[in-house]
Amino acid sequence: MPRVTTSMPVQTVCPYCGNHITTVTTPFPGLLTWLLCSGLFVFGCVLGCCLLPFCMQSLMDVTHSCPVCHHELFYYRRLGLGL
Repeated sequence: MPRVTTSMPVQTVCPYCGNHITTVTTPFPGLLTWLLCSGLFVFGCVLGCCLLPFCMQSLMDVTHSCPVCHHELFYYRRLGLGL
C-alpha cells in the first residue's frame, strides 16, 4: 500500500473501481500511539492516564480508503520509520 503525506482526505482516482473520489480517512493506533502509552506508563501514569494517546486522533496513524468500493488505498504513519 503506498504512503501519502497527509492525514487529511485527498482527491484521487481509485485504482480498483476507477472513480474520481475523495478518500475516507480512518485513524488507527500506530507506533507513535504505542510508544507514548508505554512512556506514560513507565513514568507513573498507571491509573488509565497512559491510555490517553488512544483517545487522541492527532496521535494515530491514518488509513485512506475508497468510499465507493471500500478498498484501502493509502496510509499515513505519524512516525515515518519505513515500517
